[in-house]
Parts: sequence; C-alpha cells; structure tokens
Amino acid sequence: MDNEMNGFDYYLYGKRLKEATRKSIIKQVQAFKQWVEAEQIPDVTEVSYNDVMAYVKYCTTQNNAQKTIAIKLTFLNHYFMWLIKEGEMNENPVSNIKVQGIRRKKLHHLFTTAELELIYQQYEATRSTGARNRVILGLVVYQSLRMEEITQLTLKDLQLKEGKVHVRGSRKTNSRALKLEAQQMVDLLEYLSNGRKELLEQTGKHTDQLFISSGTGEQLFNTMQYLLKQLRNQHTKVMDWKQLRASVISNWVKVHGLRKAQYMAGHKYVSSTEAYKQHDIDGLRGDIDQFHPIQ
Repeated sequence: MDNEMNGFDYYLYGKRLKEATRKSIIKQVQAFKQWVEAEQIPDVTEVSYNDVMAYVKYCTTQNNAQKTIAIKLTFLNHYFMWLIKEGEMNENPVSNIKVQGIRRKKLHHLFTTAELELIYQQYEATRSTGARNRVILGLVVYQSLRMEEITQLTLKDLQLKEGKVHVRGSRKTNSRALKLEAQQMVDLLEYLSNGRKELLEQTGKHTDQLFISSGTGEQLFNTMQYLLKQLRNQHTKVMDWKQLRASVISNWVKVHGLRKAQYMAGHKYVSSTEAYKQHDIDGLRGDIDQFHPIQ
C-alpha cells in the first residue's frame, strides 16, 4: 500500500474494523480511484455528488447487484470521512445518499429559478439575525455560494456601486464577480445599516467579516444549520444546501451554457459543470430510483 492507504488503514484500524474488512474497503477505494482517473476527474478530493451518481451508473453497467453497490458506497463513505478528517475535503459526496439496499426512493427535487425566487421571497427577516440569514439565503439561491465562501466574505468583497459581490478563489474553486439581484441589494443595504451593527454590538466583536455569528466564534455552521431547518419547515421539498446549489447551477447551464455557468459556479474544470446538465441529471434519476437516494 502507498502512504495514503497506510494512513487510511490506520484510520480504519482505529474504528476497530477487522483486517479482512479493512482490506476489502481499501480494495474498493483503489478501484474507485482508478475509475476517477479514467473519468479524467482531476483529483479524488474533487469528486462531487453527481460524480458518485455517475459511478453508481457505471457499476450497474458492470452488472453489479444493487446490494453490492450499496456496500461499495458504504466503503467509500469511510474513505471520504477520513479525507474530511485529514482536511482534504469539506463535504462528503456520499453522505447525502442513504444506502438502504433495494428500497426504492426518489432523487431529490431540483428547483426551478421561479421556485428558488419564491423560497427567498417567503423568508421573513425578523430581528438582526433574520436580516443576516436572509442575505445568506440570497447568496445561495442566486449566486450558489458554498458555506466556506459565505464565511470568508468581508466588507471589501462587496462591490456595491457595480451591484456585485467578489468571491475569492481557493485550491478547488476559481474567484469570480457575481451580479446581485435588485432585492438582494435592498436586503444587503438594510443588513449593513442595521442588522450587522446590532450583531457587532451584541457580541462585542470587531471584524470586517460580512456575516457576524451570534456566538463567540466566527464560523457560521450553526447559523446555516438553523436557517436550513427553517427552510425545511416552510418548504417540504427543501432537503439540504447541496440541493439548492445544484438547482442554481443546473438552471445556469440551461440559460447561460456551460462556459458561463462554469465561471459563475467557480469550477476550475468544465467537466465539473457538465455534471449539472439537465439531461445528465435526468439520466441518472432512473438508476438512483432503483434503490437509494437523498434524504
């Protein structure tokens, strides 16, 4: 085994898995990595939910039984959880797939632009935290920003005269400047004038971060979880942030084409954006209906 697999094996050993089980998991991970390379996905740490769905489709073409595929996904879940623990990934592309053998469930709903607009408009902003959360929601349903991108935004990233927000790049994403919608601008100015100032006073913080958490730290994980819970209560089809972001990017591909959608999403490679082409997503739906998806 190479150094990476040795480290992964030690992680599995810490979970008290038997040697035979660990060997089976590592063998499956190595097979998956070969598939990733064959698909020209730049790195296993850039694998997305849609990539995993494509792998499921590949497994079915290899006549894998549904239970076998479910086991393979369980093994891959161990691997992605280890990569997250090692700081190599932020999200587990397998975590939203509830593997339940051959139980039939439907793929999660992808929202139209009009539906996303309604989700935003119907969110009522009460108090300073509500004003903040409404602006955050807008950046997801209009600009498809990731949690880490939202957390990293500072006042300097706002280009209010141009009506844009600058999103910094990272190891996995490109920087870009995205247009803000008219209602977003109104809500953003309201938040800057009142809500943000109130949160700074309440917490005693001194920071140029755009979004101020209510707690002592600077992370927005609890804020995002609470906001998601509110959205789920109000809209039964809302499942998670990935679903909302996938909806936005899928709509961009249909309206603007691949290259512009790639820029807007911050994807380094157009292959990442191609996964959101509607006919590809619809093509996967039948395979996923056979046994498992999103909860």
